[in-house]
Amino acid sequence: MILCAVDGSRHTQMALDMVQHALARPGETVGLVHVIDLSRFRPVKGMTQAAKRALEKALGVAERNGRDLLGQAEALLTQEGLQVETSLVRGYPAEALTKIAARRKTDLIVLGSRGLTDVRSFLLGSVSRHVVMAAPCPVLVVKKRVPAFERIIVGVDGSKRSRSIVKCLLGLPLPDLARITVVSAVPPLPIEAGAGVSDAELLDRVLAPLEKEAGLVADEAAAPIERAGFEVTTMVLHGNPSHEIVKLAEAKRADLVVVGSRGLTGDSRFLLGSVSDGVVRYAPCAVLVVRR
Repeated sequence: MILCAVDGSRHTQMALDMVQHALARPGETVGLVHVIDLSRFRPVKGMTQAAKRALEKALGVAERNGRDLLGQAEALLTQEGLQVETSLVRGYPAEALTKIAARRKTDLIVLGSRGLTDVRSFLLGSVSRHVVMAAPCPVLVVKKRVPAFERIIVGVDGSKRSRSIVKCLLGLPLPDLARITVVSAVPPLPIEAGAGVSDAELLDRVLAPLEKEAGLVADEAAAPIERAGFEVTTMVLHGNPSHEIVKLAEAKRADLVVVGSRGLTGDSRFLLGSVSDGVVRYAPCAVLVVRR
């Protein structure tokens, strides 16, 4: 099941378009969720009874509007042959979405976001970020309309979580002409030169095996993509992983970036860490964050 948040914004419409045209297969079930954010209807100290009644009335209006939005979105998707389930819930958006996703054993959550264009980092406040961090399944954050995912960047680090994103990617209905770039990053290394050894020489000695290992990691992840019949290339990036992935996405005019949610917390030298957070914030395209 695909779960899509609906709030009436143009960003939601972009997410629905993505579900309709690029993600859902005919007959697939799509869950539509509208959350009435109770934080906006919380009585404050000293509020009069009349004000409380007005607040309750406003909550009722919000629920009617929410049902209308869900009805419109349902009509849009059912005419494409999709099975639709709708939910109107009261609560706190990120918490409500992740709970519904867990209860319904959701395969993918789809959210709309404008990206980081000002001091407000995400659509619906910090909902997108919290969903990405807490979701029990992969989350796709949509930032613009694209007819299909034709130019894709996949960031891997050799961890089991990171490698699993290839399986998730290949589970999407990708176009036959999709071009996929698999990247692994060698992060900057703070090294102090030893006595009699130049900084450049020391860096070369350390970086050479790291670059080789990163290349092997990228090649390993690219292999099943190539076997699936897609055009795939590999790259080793140097520097902060999230910054370099975003720069590459801009240069290649990517339609989609795929990253793991945490990477390896153990001994991997190619730790993704907070890469997903940086990529979701700054990437110019949709970002699929895989949490397994």
